[in-house]
Amino acid sequence: MLHAFAEEKLWTQRASTQLARALAAAGLPVLRLDHRGHGDSDREQQAMTLPTLREDAAAAAAAFRAAEGVEELHLFGFRLGATLALDQASVLGAASLALVGPAAEGGDFLMKALRSSLTTQLGIYGEVRQDREALLAQMRETGLINLDGYQLSAQLWDELATLKAEAASFAGPGLVLALTRREDAPADAEARAVFARLEAHPASRLATLVYPQLWGEQKRFAAGDAALFDPLVAWFGGGWRGEGAA
Repeated sequence: MLHAFAEEKLWTQRASTQLARALAAAGLPVLRLDHRGHGDSDREQQAMTLPTLREDAAAAAAAFRAAEGVEELHLFGFRLGATLALDQASVLGAASLALVGPAAEGGDFLMKALRSSLTTQLGIYGEVRQDREALLAQMRETGLINLDGYQLSAQLWDELATLKAEAASFAGPGLVLALTRREDAPADAEARAVFARLEAHPASRLATLVYPQLWGEQKRFAAGDAALFDPLVAWFGGGWRGEGAA
């Protein structure tokens, strides 16, 4: 399980934990990973780069295979974790993917995160003390940028700006789950763009679910429940083979 990035990881942390328990209760071995600079992992945030994110995923996959003796590896990801899962699916030999709210373009994701940082300044100071241009200029000068309290390196910024949710040589099936506000709402443009890179496989699915977007501001904190977990448990329990409904 590959988590969301920076502040979005905090918003989705409880749901990730609950999902892991739901999968385990269904008889599926699960490994949740904290990348370096996140959660309970070691290293500083500014030590993160795109290569280290990939290295962490590879190390976790190898440890998981060794500990559980599993032959099939499946990847799950929230948001930027979903993007990384797709990026690494072929390298890690994944049999399938389930991606919730995937970020289609790293550059767009970073710009949205930067806007969120400006909103945070408004909430704390009542004004924007450093606008986007000032933050980016400071990053070029110091080599670091502060996004909602996360000190990220300019190297990571530049690498993520080029990251795209591309399937590369991965030919397996994928479930892309878009969380919507209304029953009749279509999947968002990012989810559709990511699914377009997976839809060649007959078992791949693009699904929508009326559910709070866990990675953003909510009127009520959503920790995840069966409505969110059941489609994912069904997918990893056999839906990825085209069995039943995910």
